[in-house]
Amino acid sequence: MVHFTEKWLPTYIRRDLAVLFCGINPGRISATSGYHYANPANLFWRGLYEGGLTPHRFAPEETATLLDYNYGITDLVSRPTRSSTDLRGEDYTNGAEQFVQMIQTYRPRVICFNGITAFRHATSQKKEAVSLGLQLHRAFGTEGWPGSYLFVIPSTSGANASFTREERLAMFGQLSQFLQEKGWHPLH
Repeated sequence: MVHFTEKWLPTYIRRDLAVLFCGINPGRISATSGYHYANPANLFWRGLYEGGLTPHRFAPEETATLLDYNYGITDLVSRPTRSSTDLRGEDYTNGAEQFVQMIQTYRPRVICFNGITAFRHATSQKKEAVSLGLQLHRAFGTEGWPGSYLFVIPSTSGANASFTREERLAMFGQLSQFLQEKGWHPLH
């Protein structure tokens, strides 16, 4: 039997997505199942629906369907671990390098970081205070492209005790509102 640490999740992406959701790395349950945010304690799928981003609450097995709504999904670090605390500095460094290349290739309009830690490592803002929601500046731009808008939500992991369930779910509604304002919301 293959150990969960040997099972890597696919990235769901294509050019010019409305939102690319980016987590830290796959946990044991997600890696074992083969689907992002498969742990029932994770609020990701519930947040998408309750925030008005999807027409119903998707099951993790429906991850590929996100592309039909112009959403993608990836992780900053591909290597599955029991906890993100098991990640090493080199995991983040390598993951961030690959992430920037992917962003500059596929150019998502918005990157929604699921967790402050993923945002910090992707943007090399390891010490600065991070506010939730829409960030002040776009990032990862190139000479011919201004970059992606960045949006930060608290980690939807069941292990996140820093924010209430309500606070974490409310952030999806704020993202939905921003997409509506930009005319990029797939349901409006």
